[in-house]
Formats: sequence, structure tokens, C-alpha cells
Amino acid sequence: MPKNKKQDTSDSDSGPDDRTPVKKTKTDGTSGSTTNDKGEEEWPLDRNRKVTVSEFKNKVYVNVREYYEKDGKTMPGKKGISLTVPQWKKLLENVDAINEKIKKF
Repeated sequence: MPKNKKQDTSDSDSGPDDRTPVKKTKTDGTSGSTTNDKGEEEWPLDRNRKVTVSEFKNKVYVNVREYYEKDGKTMPGKKGISLTVPQWKKLLENVDAINEKIKKF
């Protein structure tokens, strides 16, 4: 055994009671948004979809993504879209026209 490795002297069976509890999302009171365990604000669309705003390689993105649960944690899935700020603004410019189109269905 390496010198710097600690020997485990615990008598517990390391069962589920020894695990750290999963953090729940917190509501911050801003229009239905919550804060995830990374401290990011997120807006749920439904049970499996959320909108978040994040930064990646010094660029800001609006993410609309499906999520799944694994080991009690909510994880982002592959299905979704990340919009740059100009793309997001373009979408917002067209919201009225899109809503009018939806009314025709």
C-alpha cells in the first residue's frame, strides 16, 4: 500500500445511509425559475425540459434542453438547442408572428 494512502478503518457498510443527499433545486421567486446545483438559474418548460443561460468559451448561450435523471441527479441530455445571444434576439423579434401562426391551427 502506498505511504500516502489512508487506510479505511470505518466499521460501516457504506450503505445508502452513508451517501450525501442530492441537492434539490431552489425557487428564487423570479417568474417560476429555479437555481440548479451549479448556481445557474433555470426555467422549467415541463417535467423534462428546461431553459438555462450559460457561458461557454467566453460566449453566452440560451439553452433549451431535455433532461433525464441518473442516480437521483438531473442531467442534461443530448436533445436540445443552444442559441447565441443574436439568435435568441432574432427568435424574440419573431415571437408575435409565430404566435399568430399558432392561432391558425
